[in-house]
Amino acid sequence: MRIILIFLFSLFQLVSGWAQTPITLDQWPAKLQLYPRDQTNQCAVSIAGRATAVKAISLVVLRGQQRYQYARTNVDSLTGRFAFKPVIRAELSQYSFQVFAHRATPGDSILVAFRDSIVCGDVFLIMGQSNAVGRFDTNPFQSEFCRTFGVNKGDIAYNPADTTWCLTNTTEGNNSLWGVELQRLIKEQQGIPTAIINGAVGGTTITNHANRDSNQPANMNSLYGRLLYRVSKAGVASQVKAMIWRQGEAEAVGDPTIYTRVFPQLYNYWKQDYPGLKKIYHSQLNILVDNVITAGLLRDFQRRSKTMFSDVEPIATVGLAGYQGLHYNESGYRQFGLELYRLVANDFYASDDTSNIHSPNLQRLYYSTPAQDEITLEFEPNQVMHWPADTTIINPKTGSSYAQSLSNFTYTDYPTGESGLIKSVTEQGNRLILKLTKPITAKHLTYLPSSYQDNQIGYYVGPVIRNSRGMRALTFYQVPIALALPVAADFRATPVDTSAIKLTWNTKSDSVTQWAIERADTIGIFKPLAFVPGTESSYEDLRKSNRIDSLQLGKIYEYRVRSLGHQAESGYSPVVTASLQVVLSTKVGPELDFGSQSNSSVLVYPNPASDQVQVRLPLDWSGDAITLTLTNEAGAVVLQRNSQISSGASYLSFSVAALPTGTYVLVMQYRTGGVRCRLTVVH
Repeated sequence: MRIILIFLFSLFQLVSGWAQTPITLDQWPAKLQLYPRDQTNQCAVSIAGRATAVKAISLVVLRGQQRYQYARTNVDSLTGRFAFKPVIRAELSQYSFQVFAHRATPGDSILVAFRDSIVCGDVFLIMGQSNAVGRFDTNPFQSEFCRTFGVNKGDIAYNPADTTWCLTNTTEGNNSLWGVELQRLIKEQQGIPTAIINGAVGGTTITNHANRDSNQPANMNSLYGRLLYRVSKAGVASQVKAMIWRQGEAEAVGDPTIYTRVFPQLYNYWKQDYPGLKKIYHSQLNILVDNVITAGLLRDFQRRSKTMFSDVEPIATVGLAGYQGLHYNESGYRQFGLELYRLVANDFYASDDTSNIHSPNLQRLYYSTPAQDEITLEFEPNQVMHWPADTTIINPKTGSSYAQSLSNFTYTDYPTGESGLIKSVTEQGNRLILKLTKPITAKHLTYLPSSYQDNQIGYYVGPVIRNSRGMRALTFYQVPIALALPVAADFRATPVDTSAIKLTWNTKSDSVTQWAIERADTIGIFKPLAFVPGTESSYEDLRKSNRIDSLQLGKIYEYRVRSLGHQAESGYSPVVTASLQVVLSTKVGPELDFGSQSNSSVLVYPNPASDQVQVRLPLDWSGDAITLTLTNEAGAVVLQRNSQISSGASYLSFSVAALPTGTYVLVMQYRTGGVRCRLTVVH
């Protein structure tokens, strides 16, 4: 919605002979106004109005105290209309605008309007309940580049006149501590002014926030309408960058299923009324003390919201500093502001600080052994996960300490199943592999209880799963454990003369979508070699010429394979070894026979060869015509000759001295059959 500000200036300058000169401005910036920046990092400021008894209007734009732009336009002779649209940049600079009226005489002008403290930047919204209000700040931060609009009076009837721009952390511009922390970091790290408009109210339900009047969405009789009214009066409703939503405590102590039903509706309202919205940051609740088992279901919905809505980013609050059972002290709110900033900087300011800034979110959960004595938790691919050691908790009131183990807060088939079953944990990048104390048959796993209360501190303060950046994993509730995939059985590696190593296994399963094959050379580091369809049970690791990763003669190679599925992965097979040893002669076996049973006496040597190749012939070839053909790896014939074997001859020779290094196929045909084998040429 366009801001309509009408100013009537009646100015007199008797010395210059000016009479009363009315100027009406219907498009004019308000003091402290922030204009949203566009994709070019700037914005246009609309200035327009009507003047009488003047010939022209000029505009001077100041950047700080320096003259930045100047424009002059003639007043329309019929309507008296004039307009300007100066462009300012999104930066840590305040702009001022001076409007002058001009009469016919050159230099005969008068200042008729002035406005200062205008900036260009980004707009963010906050909605939720008390943790979104959360203004416990003994050292409030203020900056001329951190702003808000209107007054958040909670659930009190709103005064339509409370629609002025102001600085955050002032009497009329109260904002949440973590919201101001977000503004501070954007200002200091990105050099961009911001406005945060907060519509949160303590103790409110999600239904309160989703109470939208379809005929009049900005109806000020509702929480939803009051925020939309303020944002619309600020003229920024179509250019809001993100909504930061922190709510759910009301449902977690009541009926959590209400939240899962209403949030999609509220999401659709936001997308409709704030069409420029690019991101919704969705806070996952901490663990409350109220004994409501299904509160875990609500938190799991918040975790899964990212899969339901592509522009939603869940953020864990469990494990934040300064937790007090419902609210947080200043350190907790400041930490949340920092963690939120890193996400915002990545999404909107092309920050290169991207490593492990997101709350780890469980992607797959499965038994990783057929015995079901091991469970794998798999998070996003780039996460580096850490399982905490037993943690010592100190009671701040009494100074007493006690130990907590995360194994005791990880449950099978919650709430009737077991806990304390984790014997050890192996950290493998984005995976945590839980070795159990015994095989189990559980169907589900839950990380952290729905609620918690003890006779020590009274509420849950850890331990928690974290990544390498200290971001806590989102809690999950009754997630199904996928069954283990089969491990490759009877896995073997067999050299195929000097050209390949053939891998075979016997296992087949409809649950296997791929087999992942890995190879290690003499260094002993396994690297991915190939992925083959789950229906396959063999693979040939071919020797390739002129490739740095090609198989080398004489080296010993190790292989392992594991099965992959949509929901699970198996462990690795036992490691097998094979080597392409240097072969001095090759005996052509029946598997290469064209038909004759006497070919077992054919020998081709040396192999590999660099010059002359000798072929020892069977006695029954004596006196026959033989065709010798040599083809390269591409199938092209590189050597072909026809020979008549004299009676009693037992050898045939040919030269490969002129051929490039590589692997070739040698075929020898005679009257009743023939032989075929691979021949390696090295120089």
